[in-house]
Amino acid sequence: MNLSIGANIKRIRIEKNLTQEEVAAHLGISFQAISKWERGDGYPDIEMLPPLANYLGITVDELLGAGEYEKKNRYDKINAEWQSNNKNGLNAENVELMRCALRQFPNDALLLVQLSTSLEKIDGTDREKEKYLRESIAVQEQIINYCGDCEVRGATLYNICFAYWKIGEHEKAIEQAKKLPNLYKSRENALSYFLTGDEKNKVSRDALEPLVWGITHHLTVLAETENNPDYLKKAEKIKAILFETIIL
Repeated sequence: MNLSIGANIKRIRIEKNLTQEEVAAHLGISFQAISKWERGDGYPDIEMLPPLANYLGITVDELLGAGEYEKKNRYDKINAEWQSNNKNGLNAENVELMRCALRQFPNDALLLVQLSTSLEKIDGTDREKEKYLRESIAVQEQIINYCGDCEVRGATLYNICFAYWKIGEHEKAIEQAKKLPNLYKSRENALSYFLTGDEKNKVSRDALEPLVWGITHHLTVLAETENNPDYLKKAEKIKAILFETIIL
């Protein structure tokens, strides 16, 4: 376990609107010692931990970061169990697992995404499936409203369109889909202008695989709507060229 005493002292001191001088005065030491601990250049003596924790209003375990370590362990075990259940098709079990997990980690984006995904995979009658889909939509709306991660929000904005479509709310699905960014205004397109060297190379190579999917998908649509199989031949040629570039 990595000791995070200094970071914890600084975080809690700031939360409680305390200065380094005030903490130092309470402990009878110099503020330079507090500054040194917060920079990670040293640790308090062991006999200093109880009075320091008491003054900050936390336990010694919390001061040492043991609570965060245990919390991370619980979080990792929950996600490992979700992955195992998902692999084995235990979707109902995953719904309950995520509901319990979210009581421990409220509004956690990954857990909300996994809950939404599991809800959409549960089998049952048409009425039951619709109920789960509606709950999934409610969860996804929560992600959109509160999640600060742009990538998670973007994926959720895309996925929620299909959830609306599945429950028969086609107009809402189309309305939501029209709010999504177009192919030009993507992360990869922007980064390819700003990055340099290996990073620039990587972002452009990584963009090719989703481009293959996009081109193939749209050419397949054209083949169907125009009843023209030539589009499928073009799609295969483009796939061959792009995949050859990807594996170079």
